[in-house]
Amino acid sequence: MAKELENKKTIRKKAIQHMLRILFQRIIGIGLFFAAAGTFKDIRGMTNISLYLIISIVGSALMLSSHQNTLSEREKKRKDTKRWDKFLMPILVILMFHVIYFIAGLGIRLHWNKLPMECFYVGSILYLLASVFTTWPILANKYFEGTSRIQKDREQTVISSGPYKIVRHPGYLGAILWAIASYLMFGTLPVGIICFFIIAILCIRTHLEDKMLREELSGYLEYSQTTKHRLIPFVW
Repeated sequence: MAKELENKKTIRKKAIQHMLRILFQRIIGIGLFFAAAGTFKDIRGMTNISLYLIISIVGSALMLSSHQNTLSEREKKRKDTKRWDKFLMPILVILMFHVIYFIAGLGIRLHWNKLPMECFYVGSILYLLASVFTTWPILANKYFEGTSRIQKDREQTVISSGPYKIVRHPGYLGAILWAIASYLMFGTLPVGIICFFIIAILCIRTHLEDKMLREELSGYLEYSQTTKHRLIPFVW
């Protein structure tokens, strides 16, 4: 009993550490945005940042309340991460959580041309949809980690329920929707270029991870024949 209680405390501690690390990561991006923008008065930026912060807090709270083990596992350092992901993942993190917000802030300070407000409204709705596909897969998949590897230490099995009935990589779909929504909301070409590179890396990562799972995870090949599309329903 004492050992089980201690294990629960350790899991909770690591879960809280991971949640705080993720929130700190978000705060750095938000700080870069406001430092570059030099104002709090831009409606596009304030809406995006507000949604970003609220969704991050709500998602973290949901995970902490009912999925502490998943958060705890995501906090651990992994030596068996695939070599290609050791290269791709850091670039993706820097682009998604830091560079895009700094560039968006510069667009406000330097008064770059922006897409029409109609695009901003569409982007706001898409942002909310993206939040579903970035949070739902984590809640549905206890093996949802930050890097690509076969989790032999956790006896990984195929997850085919929830969003995984729609596409095989719903988390990446959510990230792509987020990138498109961010471009529509901020509305400047440089942000659009950053989003293009983010989407390109996500597609490459999807291809490589799917190949890894088909070759190395028992039952995944059969699952791929049932859920036929990797990333975009009815397309790919």
